[in-house]
Amino acid sequence: MKSNKKIIGIIVNPRKEKVHTPLESLDKWISQTKPDAEFILCTYNSIYVKKRYKNLPLVCEEEILNKSEVIVTLGGDGTILRTVHSIGSSEIPILGVNLGGLGFLAETAPDMLTSHLQAYLSNNYVIENRTMMKCHVEKTNYTFYAFNDIVIDKAGFSRVIEIETHIDECLLNSYIADALILSTPTGSTGYSLSAGGPIVIPQTNVFIVNPICPHSLTNRPVVVPDDSVISIKVFTEYKEVNVFRDGQMDKSYPSGASFVITKGEYPAKLIKTKEKGFYDTLRNKLLWGKDFRDKDHWSYKNFKE
Repeated sequence: MKSNKKIIGIIVNPRKEKVHTPLESLDKWISQTKPDAEFILCTYNSIYVKKRYKNLPLVCEEEILNKSEVIVTLGGDGTILRTVHSIGSSEIPILGVNLGGLGFLAETAPDMLTSHLQAYLSNNYVIENRTMMKCHVEKTNYTFYAFNDIVIDKAGFSRVIEIETHIDECLLNSYIADALILSTPTGSTGYSLSAGGPIVIPQTNVFIVNPICPHSLTNRPVVVPDDSVISIKVFTEYKEVNVFRDGQMDKSYPSGASFVITKGEYPAKLIKTKEKGFYDTLRNKLLWGKDFRDKDHWSYKNFKE
């Protein structure tokens, strides 16, 4: 007889050393509480997962994507980004467990995993729809998606590049700069923030256009509606420019390449507990209200694994 239980997939970042502890706790919790759910585990052959778990049968990523009602990621924000791209248009919700550093997306601490799973199984949660960004490379059949940001970069060349940018066919600027970041609200706390961009609440229906090291002091980040059509044409004295999506290299393109960026047809879905909101995350992750003179608060060791 086919089980009607919810199937929860667990995806592990194979580079995280701390993954054994939450897996051990989860396996024990399943044995003790017998939740109304089945769990399946993908470790990508992590060297840090040194045992088999009674209640967490090993499967491949494809099986998790095909069977799971929800996916739990054990890693950091990068693990969520990779999983979002693997999910694609399936719109499977993700519960992120933070085994990494800052963790704006992966908000669940390892010791809160079982309680947050219980909250999910008790319907005590919310699902946030996060905007995806779609990029079509003109004069090709190639289209890709980004959850955080798309970056058009000068490819290590010493000279700046020109990035002609139109919004809904109206010229915004021909940026002379090292690069241009096109960010979703979710990505506003990532690379764009480091480059002087604004923090944007995730549910805001906008994109951020943010030049990196522009050759003009008057150039500043611009926030545009996410139903805009952003057209980009790039010129370089070098042989190519690089395009990155969500921190990963996409492809290199020749001078004169054109891109059209729009809102994606489907969202990414993140599971959030009702006890914690985005403002709490900002306050805690950015240490707002802390004494900046206290070196222990600002030490890099606080953000290391």
